[in-house]
Amino acid sequence: MSYRGPSPMDRRVSYRAPQTSSRYARLVFPACAFVVVVLFVAGSTLLIRGRLAESADADAASAASRRAARPARELLAPRGPAPRVDQSRASLPVIPARSYILVDEASGAVLAESDAARRLAPASVTKIATAVLLLELGHLDDVVTVDVDVNDLDPDSTIMGLSSGDQYTFRDLLHGLMLRSGNDAAVAIARAVSGDETRFVNTMNALAARLELTDTHFTDPHGLGGPEHYTSARDLAALTRYAFTLPGFAEVVRQTRWDTHGTKQIELWNSNVFLYMYDDADGVKIGYTEEADRTLVASATRDGHRLIAVVLGDSYAATHAGNLLDWGWDTACWPAAAGGCERVKPRE
Repeated sequence: MSYRGPSPMDRRVSYRAPQTSSRYARLVFPACAFVVVVLFVAGSTLLIRGRLAESADADAASAASRRAARPARELLAPRGPAPRVDQSRASLPVIPARSYILVDEASGAVLAESDAARRLAPASVTKIATAVLLLELGHLDDVVTVDVDVNDLDPDSTIMGLSSGDQYTFRDLLHGLMLRSGNDAAVAIARAVSGDETRFVNTMNALAARLELTDTHFTDPHGLGGPEHYTSARDLAALTRYAFTLPGFAEVVRQTRWDTHGTKQIELWNSNVFLYMYDDADGVKIGYTEEADRTLVASATRDGHRLIAVVLGDSYAATHAGNLLDWGWDTACWPAAAGGCERVKPRE
């Protein structure tokens, strides 16, 4: 039978592409363009922030490298004229410490000392070195996830009150280190800055070498170390002079209170009794272990002049540091620009 219908080839249907409504196009296309722009801007912002962070890290590393390359005579160079001491004005007080020194912070001039190069256990004044490295190598507003727990520390440790997993800024940890004298803060800083405590301690000893602290060797970031952890009054005075050149150090060590803003609020009161008992006191750090007895790096500023007293191995370190400072104010005078000599005004 022959098929007489139309040829299958004649059954062609013309294809018309679906048309998008003009309203739909007006809504969708601008929205897509907006999303693309937002994503581009967000990506650019993240890239810029990343590059700024990398730049900040690079700047910090570069600054640390420049400091490491500078000799001690530059880092500890006098920043003002040395005072003259008139010992006829007042007798040097009896200080029954194992070692002590009194220095003018600006010039580095030694006003009084006894056995100042003797190697002794420093206890928690060690934390001055830990603070210096944090200020050199860290960014105080960076947030750190803590991986230390107070239960892992010596039961007699002074602590800030950290728990593993807590998040705090370096600024909070610095206050916990210097005000509360937290050994947990010291360990957290060491791990966050250097990756582990061993590398951080190596950096502490590199700092001592950089400042030519020839009677100093560290074995931990907090001061509980054994026989190989030692320093001297003279070295601590030099370290503290350098610390005062770093932005942020003076502001922290003179504070009596700080409230943290991290995982939990911790009220930190400064345990440095010297701040509360001596007029014009503005730092720095106390320490204690049975081996070291009381240790103290004390500073006070009057009429623009700061004196630093270091007292090691003294059960009444704060009282005797005050006696040293009183003698310093009584006997020292600083060269005046117009000639002559200026003394600090007596306190009423």
